[in-house]
Amino acid sequence: MCDARHTRNDCAGDILARVQAIVGIGASEPKPAAGVARETLTRDMFALSSYLMRRSNLRTFSTIAELDLSFTQIKALCRMDESSEECSVKALAESMGVSLAAMSRAIDGLYERGFVDRREDPVDRRMKRVRLTEAGRSMTSSLAEGRLAGVQEFLGSLSDEQAGALARALELILDGRPEIAELRPSQTARGQQGPKP
Repeated sequence: MCDARHTRNDCAGDILARVQAIVGIGASEPKPAAGVARETLTRDMFALSSYLMRRSNLRTFSTIAELDLSFTQIKALCRMDESSEECSVKALAESMGVSLAAMSRAIDGLYERGFVDRREDPVDRRMKRVRLTEAGRSMTSSLAEGRLAGVQEFLGSLSDEQAGALARALELILDGRPEIAELRPSQTARGQQGPKP
């Protein structure tokens, strides 16, 4: 039996059994979508995502602690990693809801460590434009690899039946949700090609 905070490994089996029942895996007739108990599914998905985040965040937080980066610097790195194009420090600050002064300090620290390139805007020399360097992209990749390792650890704890059921459920979802499917990492944390659902 799983505890209320869903911290035990056997919680995953309960959640997967519910997902199987909801999507009709293993049943001769799929269950109608109208019969899905959305409140239960929401709570189960929350439990699973919370478990995965807890497992994955341990490695990610260790990496962050080793780097001695501020939360604003981590957010800025991750935001800039979303695009290969440069952006202004002001636009970056506005998109993250922090002051221009706080973002300027964060960027100064990232620049000093070689994680970002910084240059004057050709039109407005008062404005600074920034983008990630290869070292900055490598940094965001290492943070993602920490999270991916936690997911791999979880998947390794599943039985073949549970892993197969999860793969089928994810295939149903990802086939119709390209905005989620495009977030698949191309490689696993160990540098090998990751499985495609």
